[in-house]
Amino acid sequence: MDITAWILWGTLLISQNASFVLVSRARNSNNLVYHAWSSLLSNAIWFMSNFILFGSFIEIMKNSDWVLAAEVGFFYTACTMSGSLGMHWIALRKLEPGIRHLRSV
Repeated sequence: MDITAWILWGTLLISQNASFVLVSRARNSNNLVYHAWSSLLSNAIWFMSNFILFGSFIEIMKNSDWVLAAEVGFFYTACTMSGSLGMHWIALRKLEPGIRHLRSV
């Protein structure tokens, strides 16, 4: 992959996991709009990011490039972890103070 593809994929991975965290957190609220938008975003980005991931898998398998496999695995893990942790922090401090208190008991 060239640098542009790595940057695009990293952005997608961070965004996908960030939106997945919102989906997980939205399930615990009574706000269906919050859940719907976060779910739509998460699934759309997941779909787009998998085109790049599968392209990498095909290249790895065709060329038996296990160095690329390690790079892809590390990059995927680092970006998805960053997206999860970053969005969790943002959700707790910025997005949910007015949303999560609406939860039914």
